Amino acid sequence: MNRITLVFLGCCIVSPLAFGQSSGDSAAGKKLAEEWQCTLCHGPDGNGNKVSTRTEMSEAWSTPRISAQPQRYFIKTMQDYKTGKRSNDDMQLMAKQLSDDEIRDLAAWYGSQTPRAQATYDFDPER
Repeated sequence: MNRITLVFLGCCIVSPLAFGQSSGDSAAGKKLAEEWQCTLCHGPDGNGNKVSTRTEMSEAWSTPRISAQPQRYFIKTMQDYKTGKRSNDDMQLMAKQLSDDEIRDLAAWYGSQTPRAQATYDFDPER
C-alpha cells in the first residue's frame, strides 16, 4: 500500500472515533421516539402537533419541530440538555436518561424525516 492509501484509511478509522459520531439506526430511533413518547410533543415525524395542550392547563404550548435536523445538530442539542447547557426541565430529564447510542439513533430517525412546509395551529385562544 502506498502512503496516501494508508493516510486515507487511517482518517476513515480515526475520524468517527475522534468526533464521537457514528451513524445512528433510524429504525431503532423511531422505536425509541415511540417508547419515550417524544411523539406526544414533537409529533410522529418530528413536525410537531397542530396544537399540544396539557390537561392541567388551558393555554396551548408549542415545541420545536425537529424533523430533518442535521444529525450533528440534534446530537449536540441533546448533549447540551444532558449537561445542563440548555435549559428545559422536560428535555433535560429525558436527555439524562438516554445513552449516546440512543441519542444517535433518535438523530438518525428525526434527521431522515421530511419537514412540513409550514406549521399550522388550530386552536381558539378564547377556549
